[in-house]
Amino acid sequence: MYKDSFFIPFKEHHDSIIIDATQSKSYTYEEVYNQIDDIAAGIEALQLAQHSIVVIYGYKNAYKSLLLFFSCLKCDLIPFLVETGGLSKITDLKFNALIAEAAVTDSIVENATAQKVNDAYVYYNLHDDIYIGDENDLLVVSSSGTTAGTPKKILLGKQQTIANIASNREAMSITKDDVTLVLLPVSYSYGLIAQFLTHFFTGAKIVLGERLLGILQLPQLFQKHQITNVFMTPLLARLILYYYQKIPKIKNNLRFITMGGDKPHLPTFQNVFRLFSCPIYSTYGLAEAGPRVATCKYTEVPEQDSEACIGLVNPGITLRVAHTEKYQDKYNDTPIGYLQIESPSIYLGYIRGNVLDKPSSNAVLTTKDIVVKKDNRYFILGREGDFIEYKDRIIWFNSLSDELYHAPEVLKVSIRKDSEDRMEIGVFHRNKINVPEVEQALKDKYDLHAGDHYDLKLIEFNNTYYK
Repeated sequence: MYKDSFFIPFKEHHDSIIIDATQSKSYTYEEVYNQIDDIAAGIEALQLAQHSIVVIYGYKNAYKSLLLFFSCLKCDLIPFLVETGGLSKITDLKFNALIAEAAVTDSIVENATAQKVNDAYVYYNLHDDIYIGDENDLLVVSSSGTTAGTPKKILLGKQQTIANIASNREAMSITKDDVTLVLLPVSYSYGLIAQFLTHFFTGAKIVLGERLLGILQLPQLFQKHQITNVFMTPLLARLILYYYQKIPKIKNNLRFITMGGDKPHLPTFQNVFRLFSCPIYSTYGLAEAGPRVATCKYTEVPEQDSEACIGLVNPGITLRVAHTEKYQDKYNDTPIGYLQIESPSIYLGYIRGNVLDKPSSNAVLTTKDIVVKKDNRYFILGREGDFIEYKDRIIWFNSLSDELYHAPEVLKVSIRKDSEDRMEIGVFHRNKINVPEVEQALKDKYDLHAGDHYDLKLIEFNNTYYK
């Protein structure tokens, strides 16, 4: 039943358009479906076990990835889109087949049956004890892996994802008249579900761009396709700001930009607003919650001292604070605790090997995000443990990072601490960083001293990482 829902838009909006900007080709939804039908016939001939996992690996072209995603759904398989170089992070998963654009030499396929299907290299019979799900299993996405080392394999359901898509459409008033530019990887739940599938279900025009090339071609893409919205992570936004730091404004017809997938720090917000001069939706969510949960609309540049709340809760979702005494003495009578999400879009569980570890509730998710509630609004302080205690106060890594993002060369900040609250601050950057200036900013704002309280680690940014 729910499987069919993912193919209805192809017929309902048969004349809507998907553009593969990297190949300068456009297709109607009907033409895309016909291509999917052909690929699915080849996959079906392999007689793979229904509701088993198929890894779609190493496709740089989003359009090709999406053709395979839908082809797997059509064959009652569970797709898992994995970026190039990610095979070492999925060895803990008992998947049935791997589909790749180029021949794979990794040991993971050495005992597999290999076959070409259309232009794809398919390796199957990889494991004897594969995971077998049921008809509601939609796809597997991975966590970032930053907190657990090996990324968790998150199983999302068809019914739950459809509910999240409907909620997302309503929260941002997305219509068939919208034209969205996809620069995020479709292996990422924010790019696939929040952006692509939300617009696909609406019948909107979808322009699929290549990440770095798309950034460099933004003005041309905006003008050529009359783009009405772009979805960004803070990192993608800062990459754009880096390349356009000498340009005061990019001419556009944008109805809005979204910023999600991580906390969009205040300097990023302010600079994106000045570059595009359009409303910004700050979206909060996580893959386990479907993925989108709340939306905050900014119609003007946030003030210097403004706090970023997570905004209005998306339709059909309820939030509350699961109180904890751990932080209460630091925040007086302000309600503080773990953010709890009640939603029809909760994930089905984590897959470990061939076993599904289901959540304790299929309706309520308790996150590791610590929030305070003020005037019926929720403000995220940070993840559990992402702080140090210094001079009888808590310094959250989120607020610490704000001081570092003022420099346009800084693209991403990663902060860790040891058992004695000494921090390692990793700064991913382009060009040279003025280290004394960074150290002075932390000293002035927090009285933190390099060497005593933290070590600064400078890391040249790798273009392959975009989340």
